[in-house]
Amino acid sequence: MRIKSIKPTIVVAAFVLTGCVMPPPDDSFVGDYLTARFAAGANDIDAAAKAFSAAEADAPGSREILRDAFFFQLAAGDINAASVHAARIVSLKDGGEDGLAHLVLAAQAIKAKDYKKARAALTDAEIAAYMTASANIIRAWSTVPAGGPEAGLASLRETAGAEYKGFYPLHQALLSEQAGELEQARAAYQIAVMSFRGSIEVAAFGGFLERSGDADGAREFYEPLAESRGFARIPARGGLARLNAGKTPPSFDGGSPEKGVAIAFYGLANGILQQTISQRAAAEDAGFRVGDANYNMPLALAQIALYLDPSFDDARRLAGSILNIYGESEKAIAMLSLIGPSSLYYDQSRIEIAGALNELGRGDEAAALLRKAARNDDASNDLRLALAGLAASNDDHREAVKILDRLIADLPEDPESEAWRIHLSRAASLLELGEWKRAEADLERAVVLAPEQPTALNYLGYSWAERGENLDEAFELIEKAVSLDPSSGAIIDSLGWAHFQRGNYDEAVGHIEQAASLEPSDPTITDHLGDVYWKLGRRIEAQYQWRHALELEPGGKLKAALKEKLENGLSE
Repeated sequence: MRIKSIKPTIVVAAFVLTGCVMPPPDDSFVGDYLTARFAAGANDIDAAAKAFSAAEADAPGSREILRDAFFFQLAAGDINAASVHAARIVSLKDGGEDGLAHLVLAAQAIKAKDYKKARAALTDAEIAAYMTASANIIRAWSTVPAGGPEAGLASLRETAGAEYKGFYPLHQALLSEQAGELEQARAAYQIAVMSFRGSIEVAAFGGFLERSGDADGAREFYEPLAESRGFARIPARGGLARLNAGKTPPSFDGGSPEKGVAIAFYGLANGILQQTISQRAAAEDAGFRVGDANYNMPLALAQIALYLDPSFDDARRLAGSILNIYGESEKAIAMLSLIGPSSLYYDQSRIEIAGALNELGRGDEAAALLRKAARNDDASNDLRLALAGLAASNDDHREAVKILDRLIADLPEDPESEAWRIHLSRAASLLELGEWKRAEADLERAVVLAPEQPTALNYLGYSWAERGENLDEAFELIEKAVSLDPSSGAIIDSLGWAHFQRGNYDEAVGHIEQAASLEPSDPTITDHLGDVYWKLGRRIEAQYQWRHALELEPGGKLKAALKEKLENGLSE
C-alpha cells in the first residue's frame, strides 16, 4: 500500500490548516511522517510500520495515518500491534476503509478461540467486495467448534450468492471431508483446482485422492502439474515422490478454525499477488513503463495467515519471496529459515535464502547452503540448477558446468520437458568458456526437448546468427520464437541481429530499435543498436549508444569490446 509523494511543505500546511481537529504538529511528527512515507516508498516495511505508528502517536486524529500505521504493522507481521490500530479504525465508523480491520479483529478472536467474538467483529461490517468471501469463510469456520463441520457448510451455503465466491469450494471441500461427506468433498476439491490451481489447492485435492486410496487418480492428477513452472509443481512432485516410495498418504490437516481461516487469508493473498503480477506483465507487454513492484497487500495477508498457523510453510514461502523482491535480504532469510527439511518447500526456501545471501555479498555461504541441501537424497533438480546458476553468476563457469554435467548425467532417457532449462544453462556457461561445439549440442538438445519454447529457439538461433552460421535455420528459429513471444525485447533483438549478420542493416535497425525500447536496460541490445547505427553511417548516435551500454554495467567481454569501439569504431 504505497502512498503518493507529497512535498514536505504541503504536508506541514495540511496539518496546520486542520488546527480545529488537532494542534499544530511538532518537529517529531513531521520527521516521523516523512520517514514513514520515504520508507513506504522504498518498501522498507518495518521502518514504515514504526514511523507511521510514531507519527500517529505524535499527532493522533489523522485517520489516514492511523490506517497506514495499521496496514504497515500488518505487513511487518506484528498482528497484535495492528489489532490495536484496527480497533480504533472500527470505532470510527466512517466507512473509510475496506473491511480489513474487521477481518484482523476476527482473526485475532479466532486465534484466541473466542469464536463468538470473531463473528461479532464481522457483524454489520462494511466490507469491500474483494474481501467479502474471506469474511464469509471466517464466519463459517467460527461456527465449527460449536456446530461441527455441518454448521460451517450451512454458513457457506447461506452466502453462496456473494461476490468472489471462487474461494469457497476449497473450504467446502475441507469441511465436507471433515464431515465424512466424501463425494461432496471430491467434487468441491475439483472445482477448487479448476478455479485456481494453486499450490494449496493441488496439495489439498492430491492429498484427498491419496487418502481415498485412489493412487492411480492421484498420479494422473500430479504428473502434468509436476512439470509446470508455477509453485503447484512443488506439492505435485512431493505427491509423486510419496506414491513412488509407497509412503503413507498425508493426514487430513484442514479441520481447525485457525487453519481454515489461515487458508482463507493465504488464498486471498495469492489471488491478489497473481492478479498484480498479471497486470504488471500486461502493462509491460503494452509498452508501459511500470515502477517498482508493490506487493504489500499480499504480504500483509500472508502475515495474518502465519499468525494463525505458524506451520503454514506455503504462506511463509510467499512472504519470504516478497521480502526478497523488496531487497529485504536479512528479513527474507529470517523468514525462510523457519522452513524445515521435512517441508515440501525446503528446497525452494534454500534457493531463495541463497539468493538473499548472494545479494548480501555472501556468495560462499550461499554456495555452501545449496551444496549441503543438494546432498539430500531427495534434493530437487531445481536446487542443483540453482547451485549451478549461483556459480555462473559469480563467473565460475567451470564449476557451473561440472554441476550441470552431473545433473544431466542423472536425467532419464526420456526426461521431463523442463530439462531443456538444464541444457540451456550448461550451454550458457560453455559459451562463456569458449566451448562452442559442446554448447551448440546443448542448445540443439534444448530445442528438441522444448520445440515450442521461445527462449530455447531464440538462444540457438541467436548463437548461430552471432557466429554467422546456419543463417537460414537461425532465421527460422528466431522467427518462430518471435511468433510465440512477440513482446520479448531479447527475441526481437535476435531477429534484428540475424539481419545485421546478413548485412541487411536497413531491415535490422527497426527490429533492434524496437528491442531497445522494450529492454532499455539491456547492455547487449544497446550495443547492437550502436553497431547498426555505425553501419548506417550514424556515427554520433552509435557512439552515444555504446557509451550508454557501458553505463549499464555489462560483463567483462562486452565491456572490453565497447571500450574498443568507442576508441576505434566498429571494425570492418
